[in-house]
Amino acid sequence: MNNTINRFSREDFDKVINHLNNSTKLNRDFIYDAYVLTSDAIQQISDSNMLNGTPIVNPLEVIYYCVGEYIYSVGYKSSEEIESLRSNEQFMASMAGVIADKYLSLSMFNHTERKIANRYLPPTSSLNIYLNFILNILQNYRKNDPMSSLLADMLMKSVSIARSILTLLVSGYETEAFSVWRTLHECECALVVLEKYGTTVMNRYLIHMQYGIVFKNNNQEDERGNKIFADMKKEMQELGLKSKDIKKYIEYGWLYEIPGVKEDPNFKLNFRDGLEKIAGLSMYGDRYELSSETVHVTPMLIYSNKEYFYFITLLSLYESFFRLEKVFVSLFAPRVSPEQMEQYKQLRNVYYSQLVNIHKREANNFKNWQARNKKEN
Repeated sequence: MNNTINRFSREDFDKVINHLNNSTKLNRDFIYDAYVLTSDAIQQISDSNMLNGTPIVNPLEVIYYCVGEYIYSVGYKSSEEIESLRSNEQFMASMAGVIADKYLSLSMFNHTERKIANRYLPPTSSLNIYLNFILNILQNYRKNDPMSSLLADMLMKSVSIARSILTLLVSGYETEAFSVWRTLHECECALVVLEKYGTTVMNRYLIHMQYGIVFKNNNQEDERGNKIFADMKKEMQELGLKSKDIKKYIEYGWLYEIPGVKEDPNFKLNFRDGLEKIAGLSMYGDRYELSSETVHVTPMLIYSNKEYFYFITLLSLYESFFRLEKVFVSLFAPRVSPEQMEQYKQLRNVYYSQLVNIHKREANNFKNWQARNKKEN
């Protein structure tokens, strides 16, 4: 006789629902009926020996699928319509079959990439806890108001991107993670420049944000938009720029506010010869160009070497993090509460030196890997 799969009682089911957001808006009876029918469907599939044994079923995950299906397919309907669907055996059986299919397919038969990174090892877990701590502090300062919280918003986004790169790495998506690092590098370059040159350059950056909004929304016809657009065109003429340069000027023209840039014959309105160079990070130019190749459908993307992109992404991420951490300390250390600062000092004492050593160790591992790979080829 086949074993019975694990399932929750109604009491345990209700405890799970109680912990969900907006649980009072959920029709518990409907969802529980769907959960019971789904569990029965999984049991029937197990008894038929289609799964080569009894699956280890996670009742929590099955309930979450039931809740998701309910919210998206049923929850928006009236109470009368929901009760009508609940009494419709064919509808409930169909929903249960869909939920069972999703659960089994995405748990027992889920496709996973070959993974090099491991979320529990220090190269990822130590950096992850550090990023998480910074995000928890920054969320108290982020306002989504560029006039007052530009740097906080930009730093918050940068650290969030850094964490997303870790998530991609531990999921086995190395080239995808490296292509996201390209965006992180652009963010950190802007942060480094804005933090270094201060309010005057920051205000100019905000003006160019307005230029971008007016241009993107094509609303230069209204009075305010027309004035903003006219101001931008006048500035471009004074700088000897043509209409074809408008997008480049919107994106990088704020850099002209930095002393000496207008007189620099080598300055260009682009990332590599403009923003990256002024940020002092031109040594990453080749990596940035390489990451651009993984953004587009090139052989580099399709036939990439997982080990190579794991190392280059992890090392690049660490180096970006070290710079972001400096900006964080410079901008927010004076503004956080004494309690938060003490917690941050404790975190830093434990993890920062470890992260520096991890970076050195992984850089050495990368060199050894390259040497072995060269001999084999």
